[in-house]
Amino acid sequence: MARSFYKLFLALLLLPVLSWAGHQVGGELTMRAVGDVPGHFVVTVTNYFENNNRASITTNASISIYRKRDHVRITSFNANESGQRTAVIYAQSYCATQRNLNFIRATFTADIQLSPAQYTDPDGYYMSYQTRFRNGGIDNITNPDRAGFTFYLEFPPLTTTGKYIHNSSPEFTSLNGEYVCVNKPFTYAFGATDPDGDELRYSMSTPLNQVANNQSTSPGPYPGVSFAAGYSATNAIPGSPALSVDSQTGQLSVTASRVGLYVFAVRVDEYRNGQKIGEVRRDFQLLVVECPDTKAPDPVVQIEGLPVTTTKTTLCPGESANLMATANPNWNYQWQRNGINLNNATSSDLTVTEQGEYTVQVSLKNACTQVGSTQSLTINSLNTTPTLTSTGQLCATYGSATLQVSNVPDVNYQWLRDGQVIPGAADDFLLTTQAGVFQALLTHNILGCQVLSDQIRLLRAPAVLATLKPASGFNRICPIDPLELIADGGISYQWAHNDVPIATQTGTRYTTQSTGTYSLTVIDSNGCTGIATPLSLSAVPPVTPILDNLPPFCGTAAPAQALVGTPAGGVFEGPGTQDGLFTPASAGIGQHMLTYSVRPAPECSAVIARQTVNVYPIPTIDMPAELVTFRGNSMTLQPVITGDPTQFIWSPNTFLTDTQTPAAQIESIQNTITYTLLVTNAGGCTAVASTQIDVVDRLYVPNAFTPNGDNLNDRWNLINLAAYPAIDVTIFNRWGTVIFHAVGPDQEGFDGRLNGADVPGGVYTYVIRLDPRFPPMQGQLMLLR
Repeated sequence: MARSFYKLFLALLLLPVLSWAGHQVGGELTMRAVGDVPGHFVVTVTNYFENNNRASITTNASISIYRKRDHVRITSFNANESGQRTAVIYAQSYCATQRNLNFIRATFTADIQLSPAQYTDPDGYYMSYQTRFRNGGIDNITNPDRAGFTFYLEFPPLTTTGKYIHNSSPEFTSLNGEYVCVNKPFTYAFGATDPDGDELRYSMSTPLNQVANNQSTSPGPYPGVSFAAGYSATNAIPGSPALSVDSQTGQLSVTASRVGLYVFAVRVDEYRNGQKIGEVRRDFQLLVVECPDTKAPDPVVQIEGLPVTTTKTTLCPGESANLMATANPNWNYQWQRNGINLNNATSSDLTVTEQGEYTVQVSLKNACTQVGSTQSLTINSLNTTPTLTSTGQLCATYGSATLQVSNVPDVNYQWLRDGQVIPGAADDFLLTTQAGVFQALLTHNILGCQVLSDQIRLLRAPAVLATLKPASGFNRICPIDPLELIADGGISYQWAHNDVPIATQTGTRYTTQSTGTYSLTVIDSNGCTGIATPLSLSAVPPVTPILDNLPPFCGTAAPAQALVGTPAGGVFEGPGTQDGLFTPASAGIGQHMLTYSVRPAPECSAVIARQTVNVYPIPTIDMPAELVTFRGNSMTLQPVITGDPTQFIWSPNTFLTDTQTPAAQIESIQNTITYTLLVTNAGGCTAVASTQIDVVDRLYVPNAFTPNGDNLNDRWNLINLAAYPAIDVTIFNRWGTVIFHAVGPDQEGFDGRLNGADVPGGVYTYVIRLDPRFPPMQGQLMLLR
C-alpha cells in the first residue's frame, strides 16, 4: 500500500511539468550610487528565469525613468547582461529536478549619469523595467501566461534646496532555491540591506503587471496582476498562517494549506529621518508540494579535530577548517553560509576559510521529502578582513560617530586613527567626535595572530546654511495678504512661532498672517542641524480708501470731472478714467464701475473702493408741431420719446385726463390749444416739446338736393365753410368727369348745372379737401329732379 502511494505521488509530481515551461520567475530592480560624481549610478536588473531556450534570448533590459508627480518620462536607457548566469541552488536537488525547478539568475547593468540639477521634483521619481511571459502554471492569478512583469523602483530627488542627496536603493540578498511542504511551517530569508543604513520596512504587495499596450517602456501607474478568487497580496499562499513578511526583517513565513505554484511580491520602503524616500519590490514565486511524512535525516556535524560539543573555532590568517556531517550514501547534502546555499557544496564535508555561520541541509536521495537541518557551526576567521560600520554623523561643529567592528570572539582590540593608535580604545566599538581614517587591529588573545579591519573615512559634514526669508522681501504682513516664508538649507525643517513649535509644518514654505517672531531649525541630508536667523514680522497698517461720488451726467457731451479719492496716491480705474478725470465721452452712455486702489505698502495687494457713475442719454421728443381736429373731438397725443425718461408733465391740463403720462389723452377738445411736454430721466436729463392743436367746427355735407327751381333745396350747400379757408370741393359724374369744382369758403353751392345746362338726376361722387392737415372726405350725393 505504501509503495503504491509513493508511485502515485511521484506521478502527480510529474504531471504539471510541461505546463510550466514559462520564462520569467521573478526579480527586482536596484540602483547604487557610485560615490565619485553626484548623479553617477549603476542600475541593476536581477532576473530569475526558468533555464530554457526562451531565457537565453533575453540579454538586455530597456529601462525608463519617470517623474512621480505627472508620470512624464525623463530618460530611457538600456541595461546589458553583466557577469555569468548562475543557477539557483536547491537544498533538495532531487525534488527540484522532479518539479522542473531549474532556475537561473541573470543580471543586466547600466552605468548612468543623471543630472542633479534636473532631478529636483520634491515628489521624487521612479524607474521601471517591463517584460512578459510569466509561468503558465501559476495557480493564484488569472491568465498567468498572458500576465507580464513590471520591475519598479522609486527614488528621491537628487537635489533638494540646492543640496545633493546621496542615496542608493535597498538591495535584496541572493535567493536560495526553496519549495514549501504543505501543512509544514516554512520560513525564508527574503530581506534586503541598505548601503546608506536607512530604515527598511517590508510589506506584502500585489505583483505588478505590464500596462495594457504591452510596450517595453510605459509610464505608470502600473496595474497589478489579477488574483484568482480567494487570493490577494496578503493571501498569496493560503495557509494558517498565510504567507506573510516580517515588517522589520523581511523574513517570509507560511504554513501552506494547499499545493500549487504561487506568485507574490514584497515591497521594501526606505525611510530616512522618519520620512519615506524610496521603495523597491521583489517579485517571485514559490511551489507548495506534498511531502511524504518520512522522517528527515538528522546528521551530526562537527569541526574536524574538535569535540562534537565544540561548535565554534577561530582561524588565523592562512588557516582553514574542515566541517563534517554524518556521511550516509542515501543522503543529499547542501552546505549554507549565513543562510545562503553554497555552490558545489554538496558533500558530507566542507573546507572553509571564511568567517560565518555554517549549516548543512540534508535530505533523502531519490525522494521528495522534508529537508533536515543541522545545528550551526561558527567559524571566526582572521582570514576574513573584519568590516567596519559607522552610525552617527560628524557635523560641522558637533556630533559623534560610533564605529563597530564585525564580531570576532576572543580578540583584543586596538583602534587607529590616521594610522596612529588611539590610547585607551580597546572595545569592539569606538565612539569618536573626530574626523579621520579609522581602522581596528584585532589580536587573538589565545592564538596571538592579528588582522586589520577595513577602513572607514569619517568626514565632517559641511555647515548647514539655514536661511529663513519672506517671499515678498519685506519683514511685514499686509492687511489682507498672507505672507509666505521660505526656508532653505536642508531636507527637513522645524518651524516655530514665538518659540511655540508649528507641529504640522516640516516643508520649505510656510504661509502666515500672524505677526511675531519666526524661528527655523534645518536638518540636512546628513542629519546635521542649522538654525536660521530669527525673522520678526510686523503688521502693515490697514488703509480704507474712499472714492467720492460723481453726479450723474447728461449725455456724452457733458464736461469731464475730476476724481477725488483718499488717501492720496491711489490709482483710478474704470471706463472713461484718465489722468484723474472722468470723461463721459470716453466712457459712453451707461452705468460704469469706477475703482480707487490704494496699496497699504508696495508689496501689498491693493485695497479697493468702488463707485458707480451713470452717463444718461439726453431725452428726445418727437411729435408734430401742429395738428387740427374737430371741436368736441377726443384724441390721444402719442409722441415718440427716447432717453429712458421716468417723469412726464403735460401742460396745460385743459381737456387732459392725466398730465403725467407718456401719451396725452385729450377729451372733448373745444378750442385751439398748445400742449407742452416736459420729460425727465433718472439722471435729471430733460427735454421739452410742444404741439398746437387747432380746433375747427365740423363741416356738414348734405347727401341730396333737388334743383327744380322751387327755391327749396335748389343748391347743394355745405354748412360751416367759413371754418375751412382752404377748402376744395370737386364733384364727378359716374364716368369720372368733373362736373363741379370750387375753392374757398365763399363758394356758391352746386346748382345741378354744367356749363349752363342741367345735368341728369342721379348719384354723383364728391371729394372735399378741407385742409392739408385733414384727410380728404369722399362720399355720394343724390341729385333729384
